[in-house]
Amino acid sequence: MNRALAKLKSSMAEKGIDAVLVTNLKNVFYLSGFTGSSAYLVIDKDNNYIFTDFRYIQQANEQCEDFSVIDIKETDKCDSICESYKSCGFEDVNISLSLFNKFRKKFKSLYPIGQMIYDIRKIKTENEISLIKKAQEITDKAYSHILKFAKCGMTEREIALELEFFMRKNGASAVSFDIICASGERGALPHACPTDKKLTEGELVVLDFGCVYDGYMSDMTRTFAVGDVSDEIKDVYDTVLKAQTEALKVIAPGKMCSDIHRVAENVINEKYPGTFGHGLGHSVGIEIHEGPSFSPKCEEIICPGNVITVEPGIYIPHKVGVRIEDMVVITEDGYENITKSSKELIYI
Repeated sequence: MNRALAKLKSSMAEKGIDAVLVTNLKNVFYLSGFTGSSAYLVIDKDNNYIFTDFRYIQQANEQCEDFSVIDIKETDKCDSICESYKSCGFEDVNISLSLFNKFRKKFKSLYPIGQMIYDIRKIKTENEISLIKKAQEITDKAYSHILKFAKCGMTEREIALELEFFMRKNGASAVSFDIICASGERGALPHACPTDKKLTEGELVVLDFGCVYDGYMSDMTRTFAVGDVSDEIKDVYDTVLKAQTEALKVIAPGKMCSDIHRVAENVINEKYPGTFGHGLGHSVGIEIHEGPSFSPKCEEIICPGNVITVEPGIYIPHKVGVRIEDMVVITEDGYENITKSSKELIYI
C-alpha cells in the first residue's frame, strides 16, 4: 500500500470515519496514481475502489495496483458498493452542487471531511521531493536557455512559447501554469499574460514559470534587464532581493508562516510601502498552490517535508515590477533551496 493511502486510512481510523468518497482528480491521482480525466474513489478500512469508464479501465488496472477497478457501466455493482456504507465522508472543500447531489442519491449518508486529504499532502515524501527537484532542474535549465535566447525586440509571447517548448523538450509533460512574461511597466501586473509587446532597452522582464514532471510541479520567478536600467529600477530590484534574503534567514521548522511573511513585508515597506500586496509564498506539489502558505493570515507552523515558495515582489503601477522566487524544502534543521538559478540582476 502506498504511503498516501496508508496515511489516509490511519487518519480515517483516528477520526472514526468508515469510508471516504474522493472526487477531486488531483486527490484521485495522489492516492491511486491514476492520471486519467474521469474517475472517483471509495476507500474504507479494508477496500479501495476506483470507479471509471470504458476509456480508462486498462489504464486504471495498470496504474492503480492497490485498487479494485470498477466500470461505472456496471450500475448494480456500483450501487451495491455505495449502498453498503451507513455513512461516507466526502470532499466538501472541492465539489460542485450537481456532483454532490449525484452522489447523495448513491450513498445512505454523506458528511464532510474538510481538509483531511489536503493535510496529508502537505508533508512530502522523499520520492515526491525528488520529483519536484527534477521539475525544478528542468525549470532552471529553461531559464539559462532563455537568457541566451531572448533579445531586444522579441515579444513577450515569443519568450513564453520558447520557455514552454524547451521545458517539454527536456522532459516536462506540461507547464505548471500559464507562463507569466511581463516587460517594462507590465511587470507591475503580478499575473500578467504574455502579449505582443516587444522587449525594450532599459526595461525589466519578469518571468514566472514552472513545469510538471511525473505529476509534480515546479515554480520560479526571475527578473532580468534588457540593456542597462536606471538606478531607481536597480534599487527596486535590490530591495526585493534583500526582502527574500532576510526571509530565508528565518525559515526553519517550528516557525509560523505569517511571521516569515512579515519579515519580507517589513523590508519592502521601509522603502516602498504598499507595493507588496500578495503572500510571500505557497506550497507546491501536485498542484501549484497548496498549503501551508507564507501569508499574513496563515498561522500554520512549517515542518520538515513542506515545499514552499519564497517570492517577494514590488509592483509600482505604470512604472515597474520585480519578483524573485525560489522553492525551498523544509528540513529538520532549516531548509534546502532547490532553485539554483542566479539571483543577480542579469543584463541581456
